[in-house]
Amino acid sequence: MVIADSPLDKDAAGTVAQWDVAYSQLVARIRLVLTVSAVLVAVLDHAGPDRINVTALLVLSVYAALCAAVYLFPQCQPRWTRGKLRHRLDVAVSAAVVAAVGPAEIFPLVFLLFAIVVASLRYGLAEGVRVTIATVLLYYVAAIITLPDVTPARLLLRAVVLLAFGRVIAQLGEMHILAARRQALLRELSQVANPRFGIDRSMTAALERVRAFFTADSCLLLLGDHDSGGHALRTVRAHGPTVAPADPIDPALARALLPEPPTQVLLFTRAWRCWRAFGGCALGHDSAWAPHDPARLEEVADLLGTTSFISAPVSFGRGKGRIYVATRLRHLGRGDALFLARIAEQGLRAIDRIDLLDRIASDAAGLERKKIALDLHDTAIQSYIGLQLGLVALCRKAEPSNPLAPDLDKLVTMAAEVIAQLRDEAQRACGAAPADDAIFLAALRRQAARAMATYGVEIRIDVGANVTLGDRLGAEVLQIVREGISNVCRHTDATTATVALRCSGAMLHIEIVNAHRGNAPPIFQPRSLSERASALGGAASVRQGGANDTIVTVEIPL
Repeated sequence: MVIADSPLDKDAAGTVAQWDVAYSQLVARIRLVLTVSAVLVAVLDHAGPDRINVTALLVLSVYAALCAAVYLFPQCQPRWTRGKLRHRLDVAVSAAVVAAVGPAEIFPLVFLLFAIVVASLRYGLAEGVRVTIATVLLYYVAAIITLPDVTPARLLLRAVVLLAFGRVIAQLGEMHILAARRQALLRELSQVANPRFGIDRSMTAALERVRAFFTADSCLLLLGDHDSGGHALRTVRAHGPTVAPADPIDPALARALLPEPPTQVLLFTRAWRCWRAFGGCALGHDSAWAPHDPARLEEVADLLGTTSFISAPVSFGRGKGRIYVATRLRHLGRGDALFLARIAEQGLRAIDRIDLLDRIASDAAGLERKKIALDLHDTAIQSYIGLQLGLVALCRKAEPSNPLAPDLDKLVTMAAEVIAQLRDEAQRACGAAPADDAIFLAALRRQAARAMATYGVEIRIDVGANVTLGDRLGAEVLQIVREGISNVCRHTDATTATVALRCSGAMLHIEIVNAHRGNAPPIFQPRSLSERASALGGAASVRQGGANDTIVTVEIPL
């Protein structure tokens, strides 16, 4: 499962702020004031014995004009005002500020700190540190070139102070972005729960978002069943399936993954191989952080196959358990563990509530389906049985030499197949277990075989390897494909058709293709397919292919 263009990504989270009009205008205003002030200081407050650096002043003047244009005409911003290029240009121009104003003034330091603040608040620690180092180097080099007689100790002191302040500002920017990413994650977790796709898909999507947030290798949810006393483990890994079912696990393994006390938040980091006394930790948090049994947590790390993990208690419905985030490439910290506890307490509660409402709605829908099944049996099925008996009686009256005898036999067979299909639908509506992916594919192939036997239309089923639908969505997609095949068989003269299912990102694409033999049908919109797709949050469309094909496309968000 891949999550793209999400605020959970650090660069994406930093980019959100730069598209805020008010924020961008404030930054542009500050940049304009600083640049104009630098020009005025260089012209009106030049106290040195040498002449003004004309080249540096020209660079500052051009840059001030560009900043004024960006501020006055925000809708016509050039490329350099977008992304990381703008604050990197500020760093480059800071050399001109030093050359024009002089390193002895406090004003160049203010201009340099502004570039560090903008980079840190938008892109976090890494970009802030890069800008800080580049700023210090430019400041030092520009000062040495323009003022060769200046004392190196004074320049070094200012460079060290600027480096220290830049590091602190970059850390503050990282915390600002981290807080925005955490809020975005909690907001997304409250939106992933979708009753029509079932609890498995909603829980898998939530765990994948948690795993992606921590850039971890895996995220696991272990829950105990209050009624049976067993435990089920759900594991989500990078680029895994869109539905990760909860698999029952051995009681001994469940006990190993549920260390005591059950209410503590856990943090474990394996010690460095070279220095066993440094780098590792085994901590538990209830009201405060305290040492935990390192052997016990190291056993859990071995079971997870990881070097660092965090864990928090989870209460989901009547079941209780733990959520784990495990990684081998980075060390998780105390803040990560406490935020995971917040996720378990707040973020997963939305899915828990949706699951409860889903069960209530499912029980009510089950009773309604039973009533519909009884009505279907008493009306349609009984009527078709009467029709079948009448056709059988008519066949017995007809002589074997009657030219209509083969057609009558075919009608009797078709009536028997329709009755069998109606009975199957009635039985399924009465509460039969939902189909998994294997049964889903088998049902598609049976539908294709029925179309071939009844209408002589060859249906080719093409399902992508990454298509994993689950029970709820699989049942809905099966109805959509059945309706599409029925439309091809009953309303076209095609002898072949193709049904293709593909998953692309967070979208399921269903294509039903049939040839129209050069006679393109009039523009139409399949009403039933459109209504079913709309009920799932998707849409249906019809287009003409390049090889005399009519292509019905149904897109459903996952």
